[in-house]
Amino acid sequence: MGEMAILDRTGDTKIIWDSANEDEVEEAKRTFKNLKDKGYAAYSVNKKGDKGEVMKKFDAEAERIIMAPPLQGG
Repeated sequence: MGEMAILDRTGDTKIIWDSANEDEVEEAKRTFKNLKDKGYAAYSVNKKGDKGEVMKKFDAEAERIIMAPPLQGG
């Protein structure tokens, strides 16, 4: 099971997928791509929250993905 936490001004939204379920993986992959196209940064971490890696493409085997919105200057 993978989990994606999408951070935004309303808090965070979670998407969960089973890597053996093609439909769930495709939906998570589509969401990942849409957010990356909007400038979100993606980080792969384990369930404990240990330091992870910046992600350039979706990995269905990732334990947890954190999607952070782009920083805005003012």
